[in-house]
Amino acid sequence: MQLILVAEDDEKIAANITSRLREEGYGVVRFRSAEDALSYLRDPQSVPPDMALLDVRLPGMSGIELVRIAGDDMPPSIVISGEATMAETVEAIRLGVHDFIDKPFSRERLLKSVRNCLDHASLRRAVNALRAKGQEIVGRSEAIKALRETIEKVAVTDARVLIRGESGTGKELVANAIHRLSRRASKTFVRLNCAAIPAHLIESELFGHVRGAFTDAKTAKRGLFEEADGGTLFLDEIGDMEPSLQARLLRVLEDGRVRRIGETTDRTVNVRVLAATHRDVQSLSQSGQFREDLFFRLASIPVEVPPLRERRDDIPLLFSTFLQQFCERGQRSALSVDTEALEALSQYDWPGNVRELRNLAERLSVFGTDPITVDQLPTAVLHRGALESGIVRIAEGAPAMSLRDFKMQCEKEYIESVLRRTHWNISRAAQLLDLQRTYLHEKITALGITRPE
Repeated sequence: MQLILVAEDDEKIAANITSRLREEGYGVVRFRSAEDALSYLRDPQSVPPDMALLDVRLPGMSGIELVRIAGDDMPPSIVISGEATMAETVEAIRLGVHDFIDKPFSRERLLKSVRNCLDHASLRRAVNALRAKGQEIVGRSEAIKALRETIEKVAVTDARVLIRGESGTGKELVANAIHRLSRRASKTFVRLNCAAIPAHLIESELFGHVRGAFTDAKTAKRGLFEEADGGTLFLDEIGDMEPSLQARLLRVLEDGRVRRIGETTDRTVNVRVLAATHRDVQSLSQSGQFREDLFFRLASIPVEVPPLRERRDDIPLLFSTFLQQFCERGQRSALSVDTEALEALSQYDWPGNVRELRNLAERLSVFGTDPITVDQLPTAVLHRGALESGIVRIAEGAPAMSLRDFKMQCEKEYIESVLRRTHWNISRAAQLLDLQRTYLHEKITALGITRPE
């Protein structure tokens, strides 16, 4: 039986809602205030509700404040109100409230919204389960066994960890694993890529701001340190952080206090910080490009993630796992991989590491034919001296030609590739190429493409 939490102080409305929900077979737990509902949500002995129905106007804390403060403890929610302001409506949407029902409402409107909310929650759990499959560190090599042992040892502590490794090695997966195995696993895991956000915005993202602190600060905003309070904050590509921000970050690590931009008071936070970088931060600190005191604060425990070329034994397992996952997502029958193809994959150095291997698996899950053979692999994988750009591979020693001839050659090779994949099924090839069947016949003739014996 699905359980619904109801926070409503009006006795008549609460009784009406409870009666209608129980008639439909739902369990109901009802509270007259948001504070009581919050205590229930945070009580480890209570049964977690599948969703919540919240009135905006409650004595003390409002229903929308409850959604914001409860954070990850809050189930999918529907807000009920007859007098919500536009600002409250916008805030509810920003917080991810599933629906907003105006009073008075009909029985049909209530039940339809409840069913939709529960269906949405069920779908979200299924998606998270699928994503979780991709969050495991796959591999049986000695390097990965050692990495797993290190993760298990550091996860149970509250020490800060600096995760180092080349781009694409899976540093975020390591951070995820440390959080999942820690005492903070039930709390929030917040991520920030320091290289992906403009420098002038990172400060606001990390520490938050008050209304009017700068031109676009139309409302107050909590920073990521506050969002991660009680949980874990993962700072990816920490080596790219601006020096001015490094000083502010160091202060938070030292005293556990943050101050929003434009505010005069500090807020205490309890956050475990994990950082990652592909750069040699120790060398940067010695040359003055990265604060040495911050480096020592962050690198209480360094964790090294090995590049894929140092764990070649894992390549066949990784590739097969990724390929199966992408086939499942694309609702396609599983593809097998030829032994010779697996050997070729294992001999390649993978400069893009696991990310590059994963991208290839995704590409072949769409365009590959069963079984995956050597001739379906990119030229760069088969020949060390090849350069790869997009989906066109150009060998270093290839002769120069006119652009017109090059375009014709590329067109010919690509059409031939699609025809091979479809076993020369013209209708299927035309569909994949988004061409009329008759026009494809004309292109085959014009480009001199002939079907092999």
